[in-house]
Amino acid sequence: MRNYLVTGGTSGIGRAVAAHLTATGARVWITGTRRETLDAALAGGVAYGGSVCDVSREEQVERAFSDAVDAIGALDGVFANAGIDGVGASASELSPEGFARVLDVNVLGTFRTARAAYRALKRPGQLVLNASVNALRPERGFTDYNVSKAATKALAESLAIEWSGEGLSVVAICPGYFRSRMTETWLDDPETSRELLSRIPAARFGEHAEIAATVEFLLSGRAAFLTGA
Repeated sequence: MRNYLVTGGTSGIGRAVAAHLTATGARVWITGTRRETLDAALAGGVAYGGSVCDVSREEQVERAFSDAVDAIGALDGVFANAGIDGVGASASELSPEGFARVLDVNVLGTFRTARAAYRALKRPGQLVLNASVNALRPERGFTDYNVSKAATKALAESLAIEWSGEGLSVVAICPGYFRSRMTETWLDDPETSRELLSRIPAARFGEHAEIAATVEFLLSGRAAFLTGA
């Protein structure tokens, strides 16, 4: 039986991945920023257990990993998924404080998670960071989010260079549009939805089952040579 930790596991992609891993027979520990959403996910059978954790708070990240290891044992894989959206404003209207908040959660929060994972993961082990297609193709009006996800992609590549020789595979996924609390406003708006679909060769949005199966494969150990990808 494999043990996994998924940050931001109470909704969207994180919840879908956690539920899928649990359904395969793995023991999964999730994090969420609010007790009520965490309890709701656990009541729904998404995971074995979980911790309230804001990844911008180092002590909460450390506590979540400690809780997970105490409850389910050393980890085989970690999906660093927790993140927030940008404010949806032009670069000229962004405040440094708002920009810094996005970077603190999406970049430094992912780094805090990765550093805790480094200590908690078995060798060989797998670490998957959730970036975004915005890391590869910036979107107008989301400079803060674009930059944070490009940094997440670079973080995965950097950690892979340092940690792969120790038996830790580090990769980033760069998803397009999947339904979540973060994206539903855009997906439900007909004009925005049409514009987004025009950029997608498959002419549809992604389904949770598809990305969950992809992350499962990356965490399984069957793709360890993909490190740095």
